[in-house]
Amino acid sequence: MGTKDNVINPFLSKPERFADVVNHGSFQGKKLIDPKKLTELDSTGKGSTKIARDIKKLYNGKMKVAVIGIENQNNIHYAMPMRIWEYDVNEYREQLKGIRTRHEKEKDLKGDEWLSRFSKDDKLIPVLTQVVYYGIEPWDGPKSIYEMLDMPEELKPYQTLIGNYGLNLLEVNKIEDLDSYDDDLKMVFGFVKYQKDKEKLEEFVTKNRKLFENVPLETSKTIEVMANVKGVHKYMEEKTSDEGSVNMCEALQEMREEARLEGERNGERKGTLALIETCQELGQSREETLEKVKTKLEITDTMAEEYMKKYWK
Repeated sequence: MGTKDNVINPFLSKPERFADVVNHGSFQGKKLIDPKKLTELDSTGKGSTKIARDIKKLYNGKMKVAVIGIENQNNIHYAMPMRIWEYDVNEYREQLKGIRTRHEKEKDLKGDEWLSRFSKDDKLIPVLTQVVYYGIEPWDGPKSIYEMLDMPEELKPYQTLIGNYGLNLLEVNKIEDLDSYDDDLKMVFGFVKYQKDKEKLEEFVTKNRKLFENVPLETSKTIEVMANVKGVHKYMEEKTSDEGSVNMCEALQEMREEARLEGERNGERKGTLALIETCQELGQSREETLEKVKTKLEITDTMAEEYMKKYWK
């Protein structure tokens, strides 16, 4: 299925989902970002640092122009504030480079403005990065550069003089208002939030049964990757509807049944191994043991012979 980013990035890159994530993660749910005003930007990295982003878009709406990025995290990154600072500074550096190149070409500045290649009227556009953490464990990493510093006691009263940079962190497992999200995000984030609690996950799926009976294929793949739900891809290959959707309720039911049967098979294998070893310890022949395996487990001659080939020493 490829790397996680190959599934998650295209899913979150859809303008409606991108805006929903940023509005919730950075603006307390206020709909400041209009998905219709978003334009895709190259996230592969430009400039001397060649820093790639997960997702990057240009916003040109009521807030005027801004560059907005989303970074996905499955693991806790204990230097994340520095990493995001590096991303955002690189964006500003590229903007500054573009402005300076324009002035050098047009030769329209004099004096101090020419020395800096940046006029009093020139402005950079804001850069905002939203970090989406979908790991199982609560985030215990730093949320600002301040939290990464070994700050001497003497400096603490003056720490505001020292540059800081904070994270816009959305911890999926701490989301309380799942119903306020877009349906696809609600399903994905719900699976992530409850992935460690099967009972709560089942309650969540049951409560939203109508949604989970017709899950778009892209959303199903994202659930499998972000919530680490093993086995969904097998079901998707076999049971995808003509409309390109999956009934996740049926998928989960079948996966639970398969897990139950696998447990029974494991128990049967362990019991068979113990039976064969006991017969050998008692000095019984292979033929006698074969008959006991067949009788005790109520299985066919073929299956009994397969067990003997596997466990008889």
